[in-house]
Amino acid sequence: MNKTIFKLALKNLFSHKTKTLIIMILIGLGSFLVVLGLGVLNFAEQQAKNVCESDFCGDIFITGKPADKDVFVTIAGAYKNVNTGKLPSMPYLSKIEKIEAKLHDMPEASVFTRGMVVGYGMLRPADLPDMWEPKSENFAYMPYATTLGIEPSSYKKTFETIKVYEGEFPDSDDAEFILLPPKVKEKYEKYYERELHVGDEVVVMSFGEKAKLRKIKVSGFFTFAHPDTAVQDVLYTDINSARMLAGVTMGARTVTEIPQSIDLSLAEKSEDDLFSDDAVGVTEEAESITEKKATAEDLENILGSTELRNQLNMADTDAWHFVTVKLKDPSKTSRVIADLNKWFAEEGLIAQALPWDKAVVQYAAAIKMTRTLMIAVLVLLAVVVLIVIMNTLVVSVMERTAEIGTMRAIGAKRSFVRRLFYTESFLLSCVGALCGITLAIIAGLIFNALGIRLPNETMAVMFGGYKIQTAISPVAVLSTLAAMLAAGVIANWYPVGLALKISPLEAINK
Repeated sequence: MNKTIFKLALKNLFSHKTKTLIIMILIGLGSFLVVLGLGVLNFAEQQAKNVCESDFCGDIFITGKPADKDVFVTIAGAYKNVNTGKLPSMPYLSKIEKIEAKLHDMPEASVFTRGMVVGYGMLRPADLPDMWEPKSENFAYMPYATTLGIEPSSYKKTFETIKVYEGEFPDSDDAEFILLPPKVKEKYEKYYERELHVGDEVVVMSFGEKAKLRKIKVSGFFTFAHPDTAVQDVLYTDINSARMLAGVTMGARTVTEIPQSIDLSLAEKSEDDLFSDDAVGVTEEAESITEKKATAEDLENILGSTELRNQLNMADTDAWHFVTVKLKDPSKTSRVIADLNKWFAEEGLIAQALPWDKAVVQYAAAIKMTRTLMIAVLVLLAVVVLIVIMNTLVVSVMERTAEIGTMRAIGAKRSFVRRLFYTESFLLSCVGALCGITLAIIAGLIFNALGIRLPNETMAVMFGGYKIQTAISPVAVLSTLAAMLAAGVIANWYPVGLALKISPLEAINK
């Protein structure tokens, strides 16, 4: 930079202190808000990512691949992009043994676990009277929760995050259990106006195409490793209970073999054969029962063997919905996901590997929406500041018409005048942005020290958790500085154009 131009630029800035101060304050304010705002958003995304990867879905979430392209699979269930009223079924993860063998052979994989997704459901006491109705003021506390079926042994190794503070964590994969977080327990107690203790029987009702009920004894209450997470309504149950609640029974898969002892003769009859007057379809045994006093045993056996029905209502022990994987080096997640999806395609497996933000897409989408809104506000603010700076510079050029004309009259070229104005703009933008960034860093440290918590669940979901802090990154600082320098140049473009149009004769006449 030419020393003469630099000295002239400094002199001009100090000779117009008011306008210099106004422009620097505007640039500093813009830099302050941008850096602080990006710091809050950066912390929100980091917080959400850390919580989801460490507590729920790991670095990689492997699940079945839905046949319908409009269906997306998450750790909370399967959903459609456009809701048509009927929830899609969670796809099975086929050939899970082959997938697990692949993960065992992968050097990048550290540990993994498998499980079932029930989706959204509700809890109620097992001994709740049929005529019971909640009080109107308690409707807000309906104990809804997302239910996950887990294998305790592998889950505890993968997610060392469940801290049981009352009761005990299951020590067997075959044990029937249900573990509840404090938020679900609190809602349950407020809604039903009764306390909930370890050992109490509750009925879990899952929602879907068909509602399913399952009576389970409460095994314990736990807290998450990240108590500030917005994901507070997830409860855990044993795999078989989850399968029953999700409707994953033997009857849900194609029955390939039917026992020879099952009488299927009725299945061959038409409705006319079954319900016509001359062939009611009542067996001689049933007629004899109607003619004499029937015993309990007679009534139980009137429909014949229930062997097939009982088998079809059993949980499908080969069914799984997902595998969550933690890597030794999380920075390799994207590459490992790409490798796994390529391997799935080569092996003909109907499976997919997803990152954390796809596994909890609703949660991640709320944070992205917040980010988009805040960035839109910051951009709007930057445009307003840019316009104000431009107007201020235009007024400054008009006031300096004589000065510019005199410089031109004594031999200053257009390039000299252009460089002078751009030097002034660079100094204003650089000093103003650095002051704003410094204040933003200081404000961020104070903000973090205050330990501010968000007041409600909606805001917690938008910002990735109840704790709100800043995480100002070097990238944000450097990009803001570069943006402010660029804004200074853009804001100066029109005023410089006006300055270059001023002729020496016009300046002398004025």
